[in-house]
Amino acid sequence: MAILDLSVAGPDLGETASFCVVGAGIAGLLLATRLARRKRKVVVLESGSLRFDPQIHALNEIDDPARRYSRALTGRYRGLGGSSSRWGGRMIPISPADSGDRHHIAQHEWPINPDVLDGYEPELETLFSVGHDSFDEIDSVTPGLSGLLRADEEDFKARWAKCPTFKRCNIVTMLGDELRSSPYVTVWLNATVGGFGLDREAGRLLALKAQSLSERRIEVTADQFVIAAGTIESTRLLLLLDEASDRHAFAGTDALGRYFQDHLKAEVAQVDRHRSALTNHLLSYRFVKGTRRDLHLELSHDAQETEAVSSAFVYVSMDLANSGLAAIKSIAHGLQQRKVEIRQVGLAMRDFKLVAKGAFWRLWHKQLYVPPGIAFRLMTSIEQLPHAQNRITLSDKKDRLGMPKARFDWRPRAADERTFRATAQHLKHYWQRSGFDNLCPLVWDPSVTNPYGHITDKAEACAHPSGSARMGTNPATSVVGPDLRCHALPNVAVASAAVFPTAGSANPTFTIMKLALWLADSYQQLPLQLF
Repeated sequence: MAILDLSVAGPDLGETASFCVVGAGIAGLLLATRLARRKRKVVVLESGSLRFDPQIHALNEIDDPARRYSRALTGRYRGLGGSSSRWGGRMIPISPADSGDRHHIAQHEWPINPDVLDGYEPELETLFSVGHDSFDEIDSVTPGLSGLLRADEEDFKARWAKCPTFKRCNIVTMLGDELRSSPYVTVWLNATVGGFGLDREAGRLLALKAQSLSERRIEVTADQFVIAAGTIESTRLLLLLDEASDRHAFAGTDALGRYFQDHLKAEVAQVDRHRSALTNHLLSYRFVKGTRRDLHLELSHDAQETEAVSSAFVYVSMDLANSGLAAIKSIAHGLQQRKVEIRQVGLAMRDFKLVAKGAFWRLWHKQLYVPPGIAFRLMTSIEQLPHAQNRITLSDKKDRLGMPKARFDWRPRAADERTFRATAQHLKHYWQRSGFDNLCPLVWDPSVTNPYGHITDKAEACAHPSGSARMGTNPATSVVGPDLRCHALPNVAVASAAVFPTAGSANPTFTIMKLALWLADSYQQLPLQLF
């Protein structure tokens, strides 16, 4: 039907649909278009606008008394396309071992068959144009490399994330035209959900109420509702829904808002780049059939069991801000956000020699060229284990629309420090055993070498929030079932990382996309209703 703006619409609008989806990010738009292709009428309510709006972005502010969670405003964005307008684009599946039964850390397997989700990989790879090559082996494409390309169960296993072009990272690039032309889907922008119509006797949600900053309002009545607003906002909405029901909706579980987790990252070492060409060959981004592949060095499952720690991965971070490549990267990010600054094009052309050398390196070596003066920082990202006291609740503080902010009680725990320490020790062992210590030694961060320090003191969340509406088979200890429907409200589903029981050692977006498509397909058996 259309992409409409509530802020300039008439007063007190009403819509009726088979499905109402909250959130027009990757999960929400994948699910909405999937349903619309099956001739299901879908209304999508999105808090943001077509472009970044600082007033709307301020709705992401949280109440964080400890000031420990720093990614509420830098890791999520409201608007058409959601956070995909800033997404780094790393696509990699969670390792099967990470979603299985891990007795060494007292974590049960996910209550959903990973093989079912893996069936969506080819479709998503086609949509984002990243090819169907293996995530584990790229030796056949870049022969002659050693060490980091070998499977190694003693310390680490190398995998390779697939990264779409910056432009294709934004889901609107692929689905925008379909959204605008489909007769079965309507997207309302500037529509922040804050009200609920409930059938208390039947235990069903009947309607959602949204408003804009200009105080325009809309009420959407639907048969099925999907909350796809990201982990933090989805959890806040479920808490608001519980409050609207006088805390009856989720009275049967103590899990709502609890077990909030994020990957924690910290720099553990820098690579000595005296042999700049060698380090570039070993660690720089590779390009396989035009797709960028990033090294994802995972702590092996054997090492996790030996150390009794959670999963972790090491990746290479490069600060290109002080090089001539910064302007090129800015241009690419501009395409992702659907805008390009002419000034950045001029800056890129000033450093023509570097641009030319980079082009040659990519063409000849199938890699990103990184100038010798740019540091290669080895970042460790660990899976934070679920902890009941790491939680989101509703704050007494209100946002501009008069709704309670999300209140955070969250911090790293002792188990997280142990995982950092174990990963650093295995990295040191791996580097020595692989012979890299003689070629490009590591300069360790003081937080690693100081036995009395804490790596978690400097660790930062990765903006991979999850867990606070976890899935499970027991309604007393989980919020949604394996079908992603809320135990207490079966016509309300959640499509975000909030349902992850554990985070695993992978960026969550690829798994979120699979869950969204699987959820859409699970509605096939419902009777078709046309309005």
